[in-house]
Amino acid sequence: MSSSSVEIVPIQDQQSRKRFVQFPWQIYRPKKARDDPLWVPPLIRSQLRTLDPQRGSFFRYGEAALFLARRDGRDVGRIAGWINHRANRFLDEKTAGFGFFETLDDYKVARALLDTVCDWARGQGMETIRGPFYFSMDDSPGVLIEGFDRPPVLLCGHSPPYYADLLERYGLAKYRDAYAYWIDLAAFKGDVANLPPKILRVAEAVRRRSGVQVRSMRMEDWDAEVARVMHLVNEAMGYMRNHVPMDEREFTRFTDELRQVVDPDLVFFAEIDGQPVGFAATIPDVNQALREANGRLFPLGWLRLWWRMRRIDVVSLKLLAVLEGHRSRGLDSLLYLETMRALLDKGYAWLDMSLTAEHNVMINRLAQNLGGQRYKVYRTYHRDLES
Repeated sequence: MSSSSVEIVPIQDQQSRKRFVQFPWQIYRPKKARDDPLWVPPLIRSQLRTLDPQRGSFFRYGEAALFLARRDGRDVGRIAGWINHRANRFLDEKTAGFGFFETLDDYKVARALLDTVCDWARGQGMETIRGPFYFSMDDSPGVLIEGFDRPPVLLCGHSPPYYADLLERYGLAKYRDAYAYWIDLAAFKGDVANLPPKILRVAEAVRRRSGVQVRSMRMEDWDAEVARVMHLVNEAMGYMRNHVPMDEREFTRFTDELRQVVDPDLVFFAEIDGQPVGFAATIPDVNQALREANGRLFPLGWLRLWWRMRRIDVVSLKLLAVLEGHRSRGLDSLLYLETMRALLDKGYAWLDMSLTAEHNVMINRLAQNLGGQRYKVYRTYHRDLES
């Protein structure tokens, strides 16, 4: 480990942003003998757009600062700090976020990066900092602290075991954990009748007594369906810690990116008298295909992506939302039953449920009742900037 000093370089133009985006390859794919086979490279073009103040949708209501750490003329780490002014107004707080955190296993580098981003946030009048995650706590939140033996699914991150040690050594305290569960679909032998009896009883009871109708997504009515989803998620997640209602343009951008991989047969609405009261979305794990693209779709990335997409055998239950007035009536079991029926018909191998905040009692209990095994834990941190 070099004893040379660490230089922190602000990122201020497109060329340096490209270096920033491409740095993780030095951590996860430095040499073939040391490549991390579980890492899923991000799409370089997409990340460049996200981080560009002129094009990234986050910058309509937030600001960010990006930094590279260099030693002896070589990039050795990166970090971003940002402030979501819209979220701070809604929550009445002065909080900054940090993320895009990648570093060599070197505490001097990590400390220099974290000092820089904390000083930046403090200089903007912030009182607390949280992270790591991208520009939203719903996007690749936290560093991995359990489950280093399986690849991450869509919208989940991957990090070396030493990241948590570096963050905790710096004095960051746990903010919250989030869980990923896996369910072996082969255990149900292709028939929903083999689901846990309690799930079947509750689902059929709620179907009989509530008049609820469950339907799949209508792709031809995409914009209206997305609006329904945003309403359900914002209303249903209001009780979650520090939840901020989704911004319409940001949510539309996010769903448009998923449009090419959504299978409408795996997206369900629960309706009563024609009004949506619940929603469940399960997405094919496109990470299995993206791993082959190595961050680029040209010239051969599209071909690799298309080839691998046809062989995806894992799906991820990303959203299950039920309006508060209907939450204790078993609608979650009914939505899950219809999801499982579709998954078994399509022959998927296993189901991921992620990410679930540790205090989301309803979803954690549902995952466990279904025989879900917790296979990954991600941790986010926070720190008081005034101390």
